[in-house]
Amino acid sequence: MKTHHEAPDGIAPFPYTLKVNPRAKSARLKMTPHGGLVVVVPPGFDNNRIALLLHHHEEWIKKVTAKFDAHRQTPPHLSDNGLPAMIAFPDFAESWSVAYTQTGIGEVEMVERPGYRLLVSGDVANTALSCRLLCSWLKHRAQVHLLPALEKLATAHAFSYDASGIRLQHSRWGSCSSRRSITLNSKLLFLPEHLVRYIMVHELCHTVHLNHSSSFWMLVQQHDPLWRRNNEEMKCAWKYVPQWVSLQS
Repeated sequence: MKTHHEAPDGIAPFPYTLKVNPRAKSARLKMTPHGGLVVVVPPGFDNNRIALLLHHHEEWIKKVTAKFDAHRQTPPHLSDNGLPAMIAFPDFAESWSVAYTQTGIGEVEMVERPGYRLLVSGDVANTALSCRLLCSWLKHRAQVHLLPALEKLATAHAFSYDASGIRLQHSRWGSCSSRRSITLNSKLLFLPEHLVRYIMVHELCHTVHLNHSSSFWMLVQQHDPLWRRNNEEMKCAWKYVPQWVSLQS
């Protein structure tokens, strides 16, 4: 369960989202780039204690908020319904204009037009419904671009894998299973080429070492000499991903 709250005046007045997690053993705070401050509590937690919790971690909240703000990019142009008027994948030379037309209630549909144009029609005032449709389309574009790029990179560096796929995930940019199946996050479409390549190399190396041992990192080093810098840069890679995408994962 999630609810949005304002802390009482005079005690760490930070807006936050409350999430009750049955698996939580104690209250904790987390910050997300687009979702802001989240207070995670176990069932039965006394919500009157939250204000004190925020006050105790006030400096940490301010520090992380400032860090996110420093890396945040200029918001993209939005349509009247708050959804993107343009969707760009810079490193794949695609920039799609998006037009919305209200024609009904309860359903939305999308049509691709020549010249990289998307026409979304139906209940476009329902932003959640429209956003889910856009994210579904995003996964399709990721299949078109990311999976062939992964295959090309694997061939060039003599890696092999048994399967690949696309998912829209909250925090994992990629994964590799024990069955040598690689999954990539469709959000990678928005990242610079060198970071996309780093994530792909990382997962390809997991087909050899399914861990983060020294041998694994030595293999990563062999195929991406700048992996340390790229790994550090990935900590702020969320800044490239539009808010409408992040809130759906």
